[in-house]
Amino acid sequence: MNTPNLTSPEAYNAEIIANAVKFTASLFLGRGEYATIEATSREEIDQLAEMLSTEHPTVKSKPVITAIDAAGNQAIVSGQPAKAPKAPKAENPAKEKPAKAPKAAAAPAAEKALGKRAQIAADAEAGIIPAKPDFSAPTHARFRKKLDEIAALVEKADIKALKAYPINPVSSSPKAMDKYRNLAVIALEAQRKAAKAAAKAEEASATGAAQ
Repeated sequence: MNTPNLTSPEAYNAEIIANAVKFTASLFLGRGEYATIEATSREEIDQLAEMLSTEHPTVKSKPVITAIDAAGNQAIVSGQPAKAPKAPKAENPAKEKPAKAPKAAAAPAAEKALGKRAQIAADAEAGIIPAKPDFSAPTHARFRKKLDEIAALVEKADIKALKAYPINPVSSSPKAMDKYRNLAVIALEAQRKAAKAAAKAEEASATGAAQ
C-alpha cells in the first residue's frame, strides 16, 4: 500500500484528496446508524451530501465527506455543507453592535471544539481507519513487531482476529496499540455495516426494476 506525503497532516490529506479515485459522504443518524453514499468526483459527492441532509432533515450534523485514493488511503475533505450559510443582514446598520461580529466565526470554532481525540473517535464511527501509531522512538522498540501484526490484521479487515489479539495495556506502548486496535475495529465494523446496507439497497432496487 502506498503511503502519501507524511511531512505534515496537511500535506498527507492534500495528496490523498488530489489523487482520490472516489469520495464517500456519511451522515450519522444516531445509535450507530449511518447513511452513506459514494461518488467518483468532488462535485458529485457535494451534491449527494446535500441530498443526504435534505432526506434527513431532523439530523443536525452534516455529512462527513471522505476522499479515498487508489491505495485505500483516506482523508476527511469536509464535515460541513459545500456552501456555508450566509449571515443575515442587519435591517438597520446603525444599530449593529461590534460585539455581534464574532458570531460569524463561531461555526468553524465550534467544529474545532471537538478536540483531536473526539474527532478521531467520530472518524472511526464514520468508517475511517485510524492512522498507525508512530513507534519510531526507542522506547517503543520491543513493541514494533506486535504493532505490525495488528496493522496487518487491520489491512486484512480481520475483525475477529483483531478483537482476539492479546494486549495488556499497562504502559504507553500497549495502550497506544490497544487504542489503535479498538478504533480500527469500530471503523471496520462501520464499513461492513455500510457495505451491507448498500448491497441491500441495490438488491431492493434490482428487485423493484424486475417487477
